[in-house]
Amino acid sequence: MRKFSLPILYLILLFISSCDIVDLPLEKPVIIPIDTNDTTPRNTDSLDGVDENGYPLIDTNTINNLTQKIYMEEFTGHSCTGCPTQTDLLLAMQADHEGEIIVATFHEGVFAKVELPDYPTDMTSDYGGQLHSLVESSIDAYPSALVNRKTFTEFGNKQVFQAHNEWQGPALSEVDKINPAVAMGVGAILNDAMTSVKIRVSTRAEINLTDEYKLLVLCIEDSVIAEQKDGRKSEAEYPRKIVEEYTHRHTVRDQVNTSKNVYGETIIDAAGLTAGEWVDWTINYSIPDNIVDAKHIYIVASLINTSTVEVVQVEETHVHLAK
Repeated sequence: MRKFSLPILYLILLFISSCDIVDLPLEKPVIIPIDTNDTTPRNTDSLDGVDENGYPLIDTNTINNLTQKIYMEEFTGHSCTGCPTQTDLLLAMQADHEGEIIVATFHEGVFAKVELPDYPTDMTSDYGGQLHSLVESSIDAYPSALVNRKTFTEFGNKQVFQAHNEWQGPALSEVDKINPAVAMGVGAILNDAMTSVKIRVSTRAEINLTDEYKLLVLCIEDSVIAEQKDGRKSEAEYPRKIVEEYTHRHTVRDQVNTSKNVYGETIIDAAGLTAGEWVDWTINYSIPDNIVDAKHIYIVASLINTSTVEVVQVEETHVHLAK
């Protein structure tokens, strides 16, 4: 990581698989906002937002610098009878606050085990197992969720919340928080063979940052079709109440970072970052074997304060097709 102090007319953009700090907005054109309900990949002809090496360009004049978004990390499992009801409530809350709540779902714990013949699909991930191990002692039941990885003194001094009746309060208390510490933009370009994604995350300090921050980037597959037990179903129609073609949302498949730390990799060191400075991070990421449909990939990037381990900003993007 390097810092630059250059006259205002200069623009620096380095195309490498690491992070560099630039002190002016990156080049246009605009990357068109993604409809998170639409899993159809966009052709970059309509975006015109790719550099000479095929990495997406972020129009940093249009990224969100008004609010801190909410990062919900849910733990669930395909044999959890009550999980679908709670997940539906989480998705409804997300829809009510469109664009403000980002969800990542981890299939981990006792209800996520492969059990033949009813539950043959392995929905777990290495990263999910790592995060689950970190917070497992605080999980009372499933589903459970983290909210910006914060510990909320006003909600029982808890960090992990069981079901919607517990996580709704902390989540809604974070809605519409203005003046975020950073603004972030994320772009992802899927190659023609659908085997790799070129990713860029651009981050601007909105205030003077004096701590170390890590960037965590995850590969998420939406709308994965697999079995799920659902206590709401009739056993006459669904034997043992198992829905064989259940649509699993926001399924975490892999950690994108080359450094497999549970908090990601350091992009802002302890010396901090001056308000207005940029960090630019890129990677050419190979799609893992557990992806069923590459067209359903989302990339979620979160910035975590290493001292507090809280998420200070999070953004997501659906993949776009390469030219």
